[in-house]
Amino acid sequence: MAKKYRVAIVGCGGISNAHGNAWRDLPEIEIVGACDEKFESLKRFATEYNVQNTYNDLRQMLEKQEPDVLVVATWPSSHLKNVLEAVRCNVKGILVEKPIAVNTTQLEQMIQVTERANILLMEAFMYRHHPLTLAVKQKIEEGAIGEVRYARSTFSTGLTDRQNWRLRGDLGGGAVMDLGCYCINIIRYLVGREPQSAWATGKFEPINNVWETLIGTLDFGDGITGQLDCSFGWTWRESYEVAGTNGTLLVQSAWGNSEGDSHFTVNGDTFSVSGVNPYAAEILDLCQAIDTGVPLRLPIEDALGNMRVIDALHQSAHTGQCIKIPVQRLENSQQQSRD
Repeated sequence: MAKKYRVAIVGCGGISNAHGNAWRDLPEIEIVGACDEKFESLKRFATEYNVQNTYNDLRQMLEKQEPDVLVVATWPSSHLKNVLEAVRCNVKGILVEKPIAVNTTQLEQMIQVTERANILLMEAFMYRHHPLTLAVKQKIEEGAIGEVRYARSTFSTGLTDRQNWRLRGDLGGGAVMDLGCYCINIIRYLVGREPQSAWATGKFEPINNVWETLIGTLDFGDGITGQLDCSFGWTWRESYEVAGTNGTLLVQSAWGNSEGDSHFTVNGDTFSVSGVNPYAAEILDLCQAIDTGVPLRLPIEDALGNMRVIDALHQSAHTGQCIKIPVQRLENSQQQSRD
């Protein structure tokens, strides 16, 4: 019989269903509690995933259920207080939906308190656990396109509902926060280093205090460049491409891959990869790290690097200036990545 990990979730909105659907088929996961301030959302989640213990107060849930892992699926503006509450109640691991924080300062506070308490903290970029992403990275490392010189990524949706958190700056929304974070993450991952500076422009909506559209350029030094575009209100687009000295690699369906086959092309040749549910893979990765001490696939340094780029892009878009990105240093790193 597989070892059981007690998992609780705070935030029962749309993304919670992706987690719940993945967990229900995992013998290793026992959902011991769900928490949300909205009664209807909480009731729907509990009914759909057969959760017996429901709460409107996070501290109460954590104290009564004592989960091994807390999954934070609330608005980004609530992430810090949720993490601090989880640390107070001595969980073993915290999985936080992207973006993990609203800025670098908040994330640094999360890192400080979780490391002090010996708690694993991971950002929930589910696509990084999918075999497609891992196969793409392996191809690049094998030299299939030579030395990487350029990477671009795009993510846009047709969202126009201004009550949605994604279009509300007070809740941590904005195109970069919800969509561009993926673009930044894949570019950094495939280039294999941190950018030195960033420049951005876009469309700012002052009433809701969000960037609806942002287009950015990342300078990695040594002639290596990354470019991204993300937007609410454009047609749905999701892809990324990497160009090297000997060829190109293209992924046309970037983020939503799950079970079944997914595909990418290298110099015109198509490669197929058998998929898994990435939400299942990410929770099992965190549980395994808690249980055995193996490195996380996404160490917290990865989240910190992403957040610093997000901050730089926002600053550049507001000022019209090229922004230097601070060199990343984490003296008391939780773990090194497996990749």
